Amino acid sequence: MRRLEPLLVLLGYAVSSVVLIGRFVLRAPHDAVVGSFGADQGFFAWSLVHWVEVLAGNQAPFLTDRIDAPMGFNLAWATTIPGPALLLAPLTALAGPLVTYNVLAILAPALAAWSAYLLCRHITQDSLAAIIGGWIFGFSSYVLGETLNHLNLALVAVLPLIVLVVIRLVDQSLRPRRGAVTLAGLIALQFLIFTEVAATATVIGCIALLAAIVIGPSELRLRIVRVLPWIAAGYALAIALVSPLLIAAFLHPNPIDDRIRPDLYPLDLKNLVVPTVITWVGGARFQADSLQFVGNLTEQLAYLGPVLILVALGGIWRWRYERFVWVVVFTTVAAIVLSFGEHLTISGDPWWSMPWQVVARLPLIQLALPTRIVVYVWLGIALLGSLFVTRRRGDLLPWFVARLGLVVVALICLLPTPRAELWRTDLQTPAGIESGVATAVIPPDAVVLILPYSFRGNGMYWQSLATMRYRMAGGYSAAAIPLGYSEYPVVAWFYNDQLPANPRQELLRYLAFTGTSWVLVDARAPGPWAQFLREAGGVRSEVGGVVRYRFDPAVVRAQVHGA
Repeated sequence: MRRLEPLLVLLGYAVSSVVLIGRFVLRAPHDAVVGSFGADQGFFAWSLVHWVEVLAGNQAPFLTDRIDAPMGFNLAWATTIPGPALLLAPLTALAGPLVTYNVLAILAPALAAWSAYLLCRHITQDSLAAIIGGWIFGFSSYVLGETLNHLNLALVAVLPLIVLVVIRLVDQSLRPRRGAVTLAGLIALQFLIFTEVAATATVIGCIALLAAIVIGPSELRLRIVRVLPWIAAGYALAIALVSPLLIAAFLHPNPIDDRIRPDLYPLDLKNLVVPTVITWVGGARFQADSLQFVGNLTEQLAYLGPVLILVALGGIWRWRYERFVWVVVFTTVAAIVLSFGEHLTISGDPWWSMPWQVVARLPLIQLALPTRIVVYVWLGIALLGSLFVTRRRGDLLPWFVARLGLVVVALICLLPTPRAELWRTDLQTPAGIESGVATAVIPPDAVVLILPYSFRGNGMYWQSLATMRYRMAGGYSAAAIPLGYSEYPVVAWFYNDQLPANPRQELLRYLAFTGTSWVLVDARAPGPWAQFLREAGGVRSEVGGVVRYRFDPAVVRAQVHGA
């Protein structure tokens, strides 16, 4: 039974994830996604198809010309989740990108919980305590919050496994060579899920190792020093494995780095005890308070609740004479401090300066959003919660039952809201796009402008359904205007419906620059564009819920130059 336990626990977590957040899409996995938004899910669907096309030899892995024509985009700086996308490429090819997306979104909490369970079981040698610790991490407000919108940030199952391998290297339960190779594979996989998390994990991991060396007994220090070369070797091997990604990232600058504002996404101190609407217990009641937090819902990830904080403090107290507990405490506190960013923020207002600038200049870290570092706080809390429940010699049954009851209350307080509208989004793709009838006439590699534009529409998903056959003027790789488009006022019009001074001429300039020959408009959101597309010379047709305008790029250029 002990041998089957991990598989049974994984099955239990998976069923729980389906019941809590996945049941809303089971009846229509091809037409809806887990989560409450559309544009990001459309980009992840695009990414899943992109990597299928890469395997087929039809696309370059990192430098794509499919979006932001004519410049293209460096996907090494985007959240294309190449690791999961490549692993599940057969499913994407057979069932489509939305099914794969939903599988990953539902599995994200379950896999995170399971990997944390494995870590807690190794530390506590107590199955029940490990199951509870795994649940705390996997079904935390962090993982559930990121499952709404940011699949790359919800897939954090690798993090506890990295910690587990390092601990096993230190306690000599894993051979050094095997441990280094395993560590390399895990670190490489995390880079291929999201480089930002791999970078922040490096920082937090260094803090944890330094804390262990300083706080731990002399024997532990010696063991850590002995395995440091093996850890370094594992990390170096991981870097070699993902070197194509890193080379593409550093040789070609990030197209949007100067418009990313980490200072706008700090952890709000009150979020530790005030839930957001994703939490069932208290989420609606305290919504007025949570609306004061900086950032959006998927960056408000720190709700522990008073009961879970009490559980963590209880874990510290019960194991206060063990030095490894203080390593966990120090690392967890350090992660909280870094999550605050540049200032301690309370109810949306900045107060005291914080030491974020110490790490903010490191490679890949300068673009990280501080509030996301709270994932390491959750891992520390999961360990402390597991230790709180762990049974020790001489542990009286009434006290164990009392501790277990307190933890159950804490877990109930973390349950996600059962509101279906938060956990399901219908993409409602036009029939002409779904069947391919509306895009069948578009020649391969032609440039297409899709309206509504960027994150306001589902152009990325439309292009994925056409298996990237055409290129796109614009797209959604990030919520920012591509640098090459910044001199064209019509792009701002696409984003906010504010007409430029000379809309027809500006539209023509943009069409000429991008080489656009087709414009596709979702008939359900016609916007203000029809008049100007006709005046610019577009030949109109409509099929399957899509209004199409065909342009001759040579004629468009002649109108621009002849004006």
